[in-house]
Amino acid sequence: MSAVILFISFLGVIGYRYLSHFKVSPQSLLNFFGTPKEQLESTGGLTNFLVLGIRGEGEDSPDLSDTVIVISYNHEKKVASMIGVPRDLWIPSYQAKINTAYHYGEEASPGAGIKFAQGAILEDLGLPIHYTAVVNFSLFKQAVDLVGGVDIDVQPGFVDDEFPIPGRERALPISSRYETIIFPDGLNHMDGQTALKFVRSRHAEGEEGTDFARSNRQQQVLSALSKKIITPSFLLNQQMVDELINIVNSNLISNINANLYPSLAKIALDIKDNPVRSVPLTSSPDENGVAILYHPPTFKYNGEWVLIPKDNNWNALKQYVKNRLSQ
Repeated sequence: MSAVILFISFLGVIGYRYLSHFKVSPQSLLNFFGTPKEQLESTGGLTNFLVLGIRGEGEDSPDLSDTVIVISYNHEKKVASMIGVPRDLWIPSYQAKINTAYHYGEEASPGAGIKFAQGAILEDLGLPIHYTAVVNFSLFKQAVDLVGGVDIDVQPGFVDDEFPIPGRERALPISSRYETIIFPDGLNHMDGQTALKFVRSRHAEGEEGTDFARSNRQQQVLSALSKKIITPSFLLNQQMVDELINIVNSNLISNINANLYPSLAKIALDIKDNPVRSVPLTSSPDENGVAILYHPPTFKYNGEWVLIPKDNNWNALKQYVKNRLSQ
């Protein structure tokens, strides 16, 4: 859930500095003190953001999306909902997983990745995406280092013997392409590089090797990071804020116009003290006993391990998302 606050806060911090440090137009001041709904695109009172986390390094498809998150902001209720979209969710029209959408868009035409990814979310979940941010994992790593690292309670501990080494995707022997990473039970202090390995690990044994476990670990680290950033001591430190802005500007691709940053700063303030709603998309039952997704036989999907709605009912998935966002 902290991913929502962290994402909007990143842009909100920029908006704050934009207002206080640079030349500010009267319209930008109105954007901050006015109503975000008047400035932001929306559908049915909801403004939907898509956040993609890409590796951005190595030779093997560096723009595949390791993280796919939809943030939906309800202007009337002033609450945000987060949908952690499984990277293995199938896209029928693409005949591929959703984590490939941005990659295929960029491959088709540089700059088209955002449109492809937005189209995939609309097709699968029925949600029009109004704004998208593509985050290079270098942003994540540098931000953690900027705040002096994060403390994470690792439960349970795990070992991953096949963590890929960037730049060695085609190295021989094959074993030289990987390293072993170990995270023991209990409190672990992590710098940026270690935290990045923690959230990206995919080959541990048991549950910790699943995408759902990866999603939970991402939330842990984002929560710890957001707690360090959304504090008076950080926000009032001009040098630290300016460094964060430089990190964001160097590692963020977005279709969000800078003139909207003040409105996002306003949203960050509005939701700061409100609980962020989570909309689970998993193959496990939610709190109501509903398991909306399942793994079909791989031979039906080019031999790939994918997720689709139960009974292949995509309309039911869209209705499920709509219902959860309207609660």
